[in-house]
Amino acid sequence: MSKADDLNATLGRTAPAAAACLSTLGRQLAFPAGIPAQSFEAAGCAFNATIGQLTDGRRGALTPPALGDLAPQLDPAAAFLYTHTAGLPVLRDLWQARQQREGGHTPASRPVVVSGITNGLSVCADLFADADTDVVVGVPYWGNYNLIFGTRRGARVLPFPFFDEGRQRFNVAGLRAALAQVRHKALVIINFPSNPTGYSPLEDEVPAIVDALVSARGPVAVLCDDAYHGWVYEPGVARDSLFWALTRQADPARLLPIKADGATKELLFFGGRVAFLTFGVSDPAAADALEDKVMAAIRGTISQSSAPPQAMVARALADPDLDRQLAERMELVVRRYRVLKRELDALTGDNLRPWPFNAGFFAILGVRPGVDVHALRRRLIEEQSVGVIAVPEISAIRLAFCSIREEDIPELVRRIRIVAG
Repeated sequence: MSKADDLNATLGRTAPAAAACLSTLGRQLAFPAGIPAQSFEAAGCAFNATIGQLTDGRRGALTPPALGDLAPQLDPAAAFLYTHTAGLPVLRDLWQARQQREGGHTPASRPVVVSGITNGLSVCADLFADADTDVVVGVPYWGNYNLIFGTRRGARVLPFPFFDEGRQRFNVAGLRAALAQVRHKALVIINFPSNPTGYSPLEDEVPAIVDALVSARGPVAVLCDDAYHGWVYEPGVARDSLFWALTRQADPARLLPIKADGATKELLFFGGRVAFLTFGVSDPAAADALEDKVMAAIRGTISQSSAPPQAMVARALADPDLDRQLAERMELVVRRYRVLKRELDALTGDNLRPWPFNAGFFAILGVRPGVDVHALRRRLIEEQSVGVIAVPEISAIRLAFCSIREEDIPELVRRIRIVAG
């Protein structure tokens, strides 16, 4: 039996939904006993001649000062030498501790480091998406899902309207209807706070969403894209990731919860590309098998995630002042959110219609039917020096209020009204 077969058998015993959701590629993935694996085993040896990196012979980095002096507060070995394929161990532990503030004692795998949320989603696509997979996702959704799951992996995207008919709440009935159309196996993407809508469900919406997922005919993998996790601005809006409720309630024979989160938005480290994949499995053997397959996908594409930003995030997570610093940034974003909400609530007529938003970094502004939103977007650039994102599938534009100063937001809305109103 090959190692991949052994991993598949382990998942079949310990996490049947995970085994059933694997793609053809996912079933073949297993971390090889090559250079990285052998170097991990030899890490504590007095003389380590396994890996091709220049050191001082005592596991110390010999990075030239022109580079090394740029990061004087970082451990040179952690920042400038190869790290583990699954990520810097101390970083994985620190992020897991951060997750457990919310998840408590809910059993889950140890987070694996990936090179940004997009890379994490791509790894999930490698493991769980192929032509037999229906990707269930609410419209509008982040356009990169089409490339990641459709173009790259050949999965069928099965969309449903994100909001209910009154456009006030998440469309649970639409989610159930989409799940009922699944042919073989499903990969459901849950993205709260949502990009592009800027909506996160109210606390009283969550039980119905979770029930729709845990009661679905399996096998189902639920990928919680938690890229904007924590950026919530109204009382009564759910703050916890659905991953934890799903993990507590899921039948492992039918459903596998997956969490993709990271420092990109949670720590505002956009260029760092440090993110994590966590699986909602309680059996250590299942967690190990899934980690092995993730490592194989990483090894076969990017080899490992960049070490310097991992070392930076680890140091930041160990800083007792981090939460206060993030709270200051939250206050700034909340003020921008409040001003934009006030300005959009004051709009009259049918030419511009704000959609509900209460979280994340975005707001959706619907335009009157028949308007070419790409033409509108270009006019805003050319005539008003305003940049927005066109969302043609819902005849709308997306505003990233996170990047507009509080005092400039009224002028932003005024200029949009000149062209679109």
